[in-house]
Amino acid sequence: MIVSEGESTLLDEYRVMNDSPMSESHKRALVVAYFLSRFDRKGIRALGFDTAVEAFEKLSSQLGVKTSTLKHMRDSFDPYCSQVRVGWHQRPILRSRANVIQAYEELSEAAIAEIVRQVLNNREEAVQQYTAPIGKEDSLTDMSLGENSAFANRLRTGETAETFFVENYPLIETFKGRKLEDTRKLGVGFDFRVSHHSGFQAVEVKGVREAHGYISFTDKEWSTAIAMRTDYILALVHSMDYKPELNLIPNPVERLDIKMRSIESVSVCWNARV
Repeated sequence: MIVSEGESTLLDEYRVMNDSPMSESHKRALVVAYFLSRFDRKGIRALGFDTAVEAFEKLSSQLGVKTSTLKHMRDSFDPYCSQVRVGWHQRPILRSRANVIQAYEELSEAAIAEIVRQVLNNREEAVQQYTAPIGKEDSLTDMSLGENSAFANRLRTGETAETFFVENYPLIETFKGRKLEDTRKLGVGFDFRVSHHSGFQAVEVKGVREAHGYISFTDKEWSTAIAMRTDYILALVHSMDYKPELNLIPNPVERLDIKMRSIESVSVCWNARV
């Protein structure tokens, strides 16, 4: 069968967006796409570009992928990373995207920007290290994460709980008359900052579908909770599948029985020769 150039392009897009075994260039592109989704225009400027059009054209050329491929990859991250674009919210998240988010979600903009630069420079050691979380899958079925996967459910539950908190914030007596600031994309270890006359309180929002269930803190979140103690508040939204209720738990370090578990992720440090 003879396949036209246009059909070939469509087939290539289909394979990439449905997580068929990925080439090294597509793995590199996936890390860059995550950065562009999470930091949007700020990320574009951090990489030295003035416009999104310029960024996508030059980055895709440098990565050796089609411009449309890089854009589609960015779109697939948007429902979970972007505050600006909706992205492909109607599609289940793919395992490669979930792996990238889990590996990089706790890193700062500066850290991921440096990783992106190293990936773009195609340094073999860096590429192997920073694309490793994407994983290697053998089949489309294995790669697809359905709507009821643990990861997709965790993301949906968290987003729903955060929305409920924001909508009900004006009714919370504890925060009456105080300004709410969204810090979810800043990587500071909590979701919202509530200012008051002598400083601020940090609010981390968690949700559970039933009346009781399990919640997880990232290492960054828990370390921040330990440091801030009474100025760190857990806003727990429970019974989300029935009649959502919001409980505030100040100083969760003292009030929760918590255990640590380990997951594979990417960590960075900053070195200097002195």
